[in-house]
This record gives sequence, structure tokens and C-alpha cells, in this order.
Amino acid sequence: MLIELRIHQLGLVDELLLPVPSGLTVLTGETGAGKSMIAGAIALLTGESVPKDLVRGGEELAWVEGVFDLAERPATRDRLNRMGVPLGEDGMLVLRREIRRNGRNRVIINGLTSSLAMLEKVGPRLLSVQSQDQQRELGRPAFVRDLLDELAGCTDARAAMSSAHDTWRVAEQELAERHREADAYREQLDLWIYQRDELAAAALDVNEEPGLAEALALKRHAVELQESANSALQAIVEGDVDARTFLGRALQALTRTEGKSTRLDEGLALLRDADAAMSEAASTIERFLDTIDHDPGALDDLEERKALYEDLCRKYRRDVPDLLTYLSLLEDRIARQESAATDLEDLRTRRDEAQVVMVAAAVELRRLRHKGTGGVSRLAEELIRPLALPDLELQFSVSPRLDADSPHSIDGETCDIRGDGGDDVDLLVRPNQGERAGLVTDIASGGEKSRIHLGLNALRREQTEPPLQLFDEIDSGLGMDKARPVAHLLRRLAADGQVICITHLATMAVHGAAHWQAAKQVDGGRTLLHVSTLDGDARVAEVARLLGEIGETGLPGNDARRTYAQDLLREAGEDVAAAVRCDDHGNGS
Repeated sequence: MLIELRIHQLGLVDELLLPVPSGLTVLTGETGAGKSMIAGAIALLTGESVPKDLVRGGEELAWVEGVFDLAERPATRDRLNRMGVPLGEDGMLVLRREIRRNGRNRVIINGLTSSLAMLEKVGPRLLSVQSQDQQRELGRPAFVRDLLDELAGCTDARAAMSSAHDTWRVAEQELAERHREADAYREQLDLWIYQRDELAAAALDVNEEPGLAEALALKRHAVELQESANSALQAIVEGDVDARTFLGRALQALTRTEGKSTRLDEGLALLRDADAAMSEAASTIERFLDTIDHDPGALDDLEERKALYEDLCRKYRRDVPDLLTYLSLLEDRIARQESAATDLEDLRTRRDEAQVVMVAAAVELRRLRHKGTGGVSRLAEELIRPLALPDLELQFSVSPRLDADSPHSIDGETCDIRGDGGDDVDLLVRPNQGERAGLVTDIASGGEKSRIHLGLNALRREQTEPPLQLFDEIDSGLGMDKARPVAHLLRRLAADGQVICITHLATMAVHGAAHWQAAKQVDGGRTLLHVSTLDGDARVAEVARLLGEIGETGLPGNDARRTYAQDLLREAGEDVAAAVRCDDHGNGS
């Protein structure tokens, strides 16, 4: 629940701190006193757009902050945790929205900078601002359909429907993508096969290409290289007087004096290294001579092989490693295209099986909707008729969502099946006897729509952990007597939560467990919004003022209005006490 609302430099507000009690709180004040500023501030915490010039004149920053205690709201905490909202063990949550004159606004959730998109998800879980404009929800098919499903116990069937539709949609998308891929591959297949065969026949090897240049040089200069190698070998080890012989003599001479002179020993070490190097050189030359091949045909083969590598690299604009990678890619593409017919058949089967499951889920959801319409309609009528609609008849209409182009059929009718099923759900009403029934958006007046919307939401909220609900003049257009049932309903809504009602009617105001009054005050030449909590004589005086503002009572003067105000407050208190006794009796207390 919201335990504290803080507003800073917003519109007419300088600094405002409002502890918010549980139950029903009424907010009154003269026309233009600034009551809508409170509603607007709360709406900002739900992610509503920021009106122009909202920052107080002369200031650069305004903000609104809500402090929530969710310790007793496990379902709400669980939803917020799944959304990634950080919550401590104490269950406290702080939402803050900062508005800057330069437009660089900011959202802060529990001390961490967040986004407006996240606030739009989190805020409505905690706060709901409803005015006469909210009645437009009645014209949204999704609102009526979701309401029926929730109240008729279709939640599990709706979840199954959504899951089945997602499975079918994924299978349909995979089939379509495989079709597109197969069509595109079909046009390229002959080219890919030609390229695959050409590269495969070349038997390319990343280790072969670097040695081709050396091998060709060896073949082209074989005689010259052989003669040079033989001469070198002759000079090193095979001549009448060769280098190894002279080196051996030097080693023999210095070995006799080894250990007697450090510097001479260094020369001996160098001679030994030279002897080892000369031996290795001789071995290398001998191995080279063993590989000399004077076959002219081998030279032609090497020339052709080198030319093949050069031609393929130039043709495909790739080096040898990339050519081998491309060959592997070609083989994969060709294999995938060759399996296209089998893949498409498998995907088609999977899509069709998913469609059967989806249609069955839609049929079951439709059955439950039809089954639940009567009971939900009766509950709604019982709740709404006391709201100055005594003859209201209300019915949820469930009909197939027909679509001639849809691939889905239910009971022989082609239907557009989505995640919410294959039905259109409409709300039909007959507000007065003798009138024809029709869509609520076409038949009901603005005030009737507001009360119907209020009643339907009351049914809905009783089954959840409700957010704080603010109703902005929901009783507009009602007389004082007709407002009483609306007040009773709001008090019922507030029994396990919080409701704030902005009202101009005394018979509504007296039912609040708490009473706020908004008023403008001039301080230092500036107009400020002040909100005070009324009790005792102050509350009686405000209720009396409301009676005079309405002007319906025909009472002669202020004293009579005060007396009537006291009577209304006493009667409302008695109503509350009676309701508590009734609840206690019903709970077996």
C-alpha cells in the first residue's frame, strides 16, 4: 500500500507530504482548489505523460515520490521481482519521478535510475487513477474479454490458449522461413554444385601452396643447384684438402692446452661450435642432393598446380583457407537444400499438430466463456443496480471472431484465432425498462458508463491484491441520494486496500475513513496548494460547505447545514459499524 506521497515544486505545490491511510479517503475542496493536482501527481507515478509547464515557476526541477509498503502483498512482490524490480526484505518500494524544465526527466526506483518503460509496467501495479474518461475502456474489446475471463474462471484456459497460439505461431513462422530459404536456395543450387565440384576436385591444401614456389625453383634450377651443392660438399668434407681437415687440425692443437688459458679456451669452444655447424651443413647439403629430381614432367605438373591455386584464389577472391571454408559452406547449403522436402514435410506436420492443439484450446475457452457469462452478468447487475441503475440488464456476448481469410476453423466457421482465443466478447446493456439492449458504448449515457465501469472494476478488484485506486469525481452528475450507493461501493473496495475519491458531494464525503481538504493559500505573493486532514468540527464545516455548494437540500441557513452535516456523518459512521458487524458475523467472529 502507499504509505506516503511526496510532491515537490509541481504546479501549485511547493512542498507537500501526505501520509496515506488505508481504507477510503475522500478529497474535497472548492472548484479550482487544486484537487486534480493530487490526481495528476499520482498519475505521473503510473507513467502518464508529463503535461507542459508542470514545473513550478522559477524552479528547474519538480518531482513526485511514492513510498509503498508491500510487506503484506506477497503476490505483488512476486510480480515485481519477476519484473526485475529490487525489493529489500522489508518489502519497501520507493517510486520517484523527476521532471526538469529542460526536459531531461528521470525515473528512480528504490534508489536506482530506471526507465519510463519500467515505470509504465510497475506503476499501474501499485496505483490506478480512474476518472470519467476511464469509461472508454468499456469500448475496448480487450477490456471486456479480459474482464469476463478473469471473473468467469477462465485464467488457466486463457494461459493454455496463449501458450498453444505461441507454439503454433512459432511453427508457422519456421515453416514460412524454411519455404523462403528453400526457394532462394533452389535458384542458386546449380551454381553451388558447380563451385563445390570445382573446389573439391582441386583438393586444396593450406600446407601445399607455400611450398610450391620453392619446389618450382628447385625444378627450374636443378642442374645449377646440384653443381653448387656438390662443390660446397667437396670443399667441406670430400676434397683432397677440405675445410673439415683444417678445422680438425686446429681443434687438435688447442685441445692439448685446454684448461691452461681462459681466453684460449674460449677460442677452442668457438672452433667446436664451428665443427658442429659444418657437420650440420654437410648433412643438409647431402639431404638436398638426395631430393634432386631432373624429371621435366614433374616441372610441368608443379607449374599447373601453382597456376590452379592462383586461378581459384583470383576467381573466388579468397585465399586458400577461405576457399576451404567456402567449400564447407557450399557442402552444408547443398545438403540442406537436398533435405528441404523432408524438412518442409516435418515442419508442416508440426504446424498442423500445433494447430489442432490451438483450436482445441480455443474451443475449450469458448465453452468456459459461454458457461460463465450468466453468472458474471448476474453478479455485475447486483453490484451495479444500486448505483442509480435499478433496472439495468447486462449481458456478456460471446461470438466467433469471423475471418474468411483465416486458416483456422471452429465448428465449421472460419475464425481468427489469437492468443486470447477466437471470440469477440461484447458487453450488452439495457439501462431502462422498455429500451432496446445494445452495446454499452452505444446505449449508456456518460454517467451510466462511469457507474457500470466502476461496478465491473469492483468485481475485478475483489479477486486481487488491489492497487491504490483514485476516483476523480466518479459521482459527477449524480444527486446526493444517488451518490450513497456509489460511496458504499467505494468503501467496499477500500476494505482491504486504499481508495481515494475526489468528490463535490456531501453524501459521498461523509463515508471516508479519512477526509482531506485541498485549498489555495497565498504566501509571499505566490499561490500555493495546501492539503489538510479534517476531523471533528473542521470536517463538519467542510461537509456543510459541500451541502451549500450543491444547493439541493433547501435548508435555510448555515446552522441547518451544519446540523444536517452532523447527521450525515453520524449515519455514515453507523453504516460503517453495521458493515463491520455484518462482516464479523459472516466470518464467524
